[in-house]
Amino acid sequence: MKKILSINIIILLLLVTSCEDDFLDRQPYHAISSADIWKTEANAEMAINGVYRTFAHEAWSHPWYYTATLSPYGYTIVRNVFGLDHLSGVATARDQLFGNMWRGFYRTVRYANDAITGLEGNENIDPEVRDRMIGEAKFFRGLSYFYLWQLWGGVQIFDGKVPVNETYTARNTAEEVRDFIIADFQDASEKLLLSYPDAQLGKVTKGAAIAMLGKTYLYDQQWEKAAAEFEKLMSAPFSYGLTAEYDDHFYYQTQNNVESVFEIQYISEPGLGSWFDHRFAFRNHPRLGGDWATVSHIGLEVFTNKDGTPIDRSTMPQRADYDSEAEYGPEIVDWYQTTYADADPRLHATAILPGSTFVGAQGVVHKYYWPIGTSSMNPPALTTTFPNEALIPIRKFVSPGEDAPLRQNSPVNYPLIRFADVLLMYAEAKNEASGPSSDVFEAINKVRSRAGVADIPQSLSQAELQREIRLERFRELMFESHGYFDVRRWRTAHTTDPIFGLNHEVLDFRGQRIVTKVFREEKDYLWPIPASEVDLNPQLVQNPGW
Repeated sequence: MKKILSINIIILLLLVTSCEDDFLDRQPYHAISSADIWKTEANAEMAINGVYRTFAHEAWSHPWYYTATLSPYGYTIVRNVFGLDHLSGVATARDQLFGNMWRGFYRTVRYANDAITGLEGNENIDPEVRDRMIGEAKFFRGLSYFYLWQLWGGVQIFDGKVPVNETYTARNTAEEVRDFIIADFQDASEKLLLSYPDAQLGKVTKGAAIAMLGKTYLYDQQWEKAAAEFEKLMSAPFSYGLTAEYDDHFYYQTQNNVESVFEIQYISEPGLGSWFDHRFAFRNHPRLGGDWATVSHIGLEVFTNKDGTPIDRSTMPQRADYDSEAEYGPEIVDWYQTTYADADPRLHATAILPGSTFVGAQGVVHKYYWPIGTSSMNPPALTTTFPNEALIPIRKFVSPGEDAPLRQNSPVNYPLIRFADVLLMYAEAKNEASGPSSDVFEAINKVRSRAGVADIPQSLSQAELQREIRLERFRELMFESHGYFDVRRWRTAHTTDPIFGLNHEVLDFRGQRIVTKVFREEKDYLWPIPASEVDLNPQLVQNPGW
């Protein structure tokens, strides 16, 4: 599927105009008219693949790493584009990330609407194929509106092709947007296929639409409806399961597996790969790693030992007790290796702890020491740019041994929905609806068992189980762009809760402050509508506080 999609997308890119100064008014193809593109099944398939491409590279190219830095367990040391301004509380409505994401989601909406309009009632295409394509378009339209709804609340709804003079409208309500999303996912779930031949692996399926419908209900606190949708995915005709190894989802050699409900597909071609490897990779050589999203101390504190007992961090060596970094370094490295020796294996699959090895650029195996100059590598970018920060790099999604060309066009997919997430969302919905039950514990413990971690005790109260489910989401799904959205929908982001709040100091692995996160209840639960959009359309009322 990846290769077929890539060929179609490359052809499509030759047909798509590159101008970005419009809003829903531009025909997507200049070499083929929008009327002709829907006259043959082959052209229509190519156009539908273009919707996939638009979401992957224009809508979703920013949220996965941006929200990773804003989550409680992540942070960034890169200003503006990667979220430091936002997490520090100094962002404005003119920051480019808000505009990039807004336009990316709406561009996907625009292309999806083109497809729906061109396909509905189209007698040139086999009805079953036509309905499946409409389902694909509605899935991506619903998906784009899902994130617009979560980030901005009420936004403009465009249902079909819209002349430019009709785009300057007021915002719909958040409730209207939610209902529109639900309708799209419901329709998509009826039209999409259960599965595809291997040659089309990666196409959106009926299961993906059902999962997103359940997720929409979950985010809207419609617990019973959410649980009912997730439960559909746990039995025939669906055959989802958990992979034997936790990290099978984070490397291109083992992706698109039994646990995959839907993955954003990437390939190692210029402009068609992801930036996971570059954004997350340890900066162990110039331009071969970014360190633009890294693990905070909370990313360590949420984990337990394999047997479920807490990890004792009270014995951490303190820098003030040592005369030099050279003296302190071996002590802190040894402490990490000893303290986390029996930790939940997902921690070691997610982060590179001091004293751990990793396969860096050019296939060289390194060991991460502190001070950085004692590490078995040559890290000039890190030592000259951030000499005083003891970073905890991300291991997850970073392909071992890859060099710069592949790291900037990585074939690593983004797992938008995987079955472990479905199980945890099901457990959350069931617990919120009716409290602890055997079904809830079974779902959570399936996820924990695969990770090699002991079951949670079945004596937990509803409130205790709620907290445990939330922690389990952090452990299982860290840096998969769920944590930031989770704490916002739980309404804990504005608190000083040391785990689920976003008002706290971020500490490096020595326990020293790097940055203070700021999240204000009165404004940060909704992002600002990009100032450029408000300038163009006075009917767009800005969100409070911005």
